[in-house]
Amino acid sequence: MQSTAVTTDRASYRNRGGLFQRLVSAYKARRYLSRAGSGLLIKRTADFRLAEGAVLEVGDNCTIQDFSFFQLTLPNPKVYIGSNTVIGRRNIITAKNLIRIGDDVLIGSDVQIIDHGHGIARNATIREQRALIGEVTIGDDVWIGAGAKILMNVHIGTGAVIGANAVVVSDIPDYAIAVGTPARVVKYRE
Repeated sequence: MQSTAVTTDRASYRNRGGLFQRLVSAYKARRYLSRAGSGLLIKRTADFRLAEGAVLEVGDNCTIQDFSFFQLTLPNPKVYIGSNTVIGRRNIITAKNLIRIGDDVLIGSDVQIIDHGHGIARNATIREQRALIGEVTIGDDVWIGAGAKILMNVHIGTGAVIGANAVVVSDIPDYAIAVGTPARVVKYRE
């Protein structure tokens, strides 16, 4: 049987951990976000690199897990994340223009979402070429499996499911289940 002192110490430890997490979330929200909804949870190791003028808005009751990395670089980066959305561990979200993530989206670990690419013309070295800039839109009620890559100029429809390690290079319709490299629709949610 546990003593009251041990039980009280454990409860006190949990409460302090919760307080620390709330402080971390509040600090990171104020420091990096243009708008933060209520109930936002940002883990301590989440990292943000934002160019001047970048816009990063997050809705209510969202979670940004450990080691997630947001890189918003020139020329005009904007990222909008809806409510009740989870950004998984070690996600990389890189914007030069526009990324929109809807409400109730679940993003597994190690996912990359990128709204730009790189020029590959033969008449100049790769290093000398400018970025190709697009956008990414992810609808509401989407599940993106671990390790998936969402590349520029892609629209993922409402209710879609993206399989683990899929590479999405073209639009995915509403309620479609897409897997593979490149991602292809294999069926629809019933």
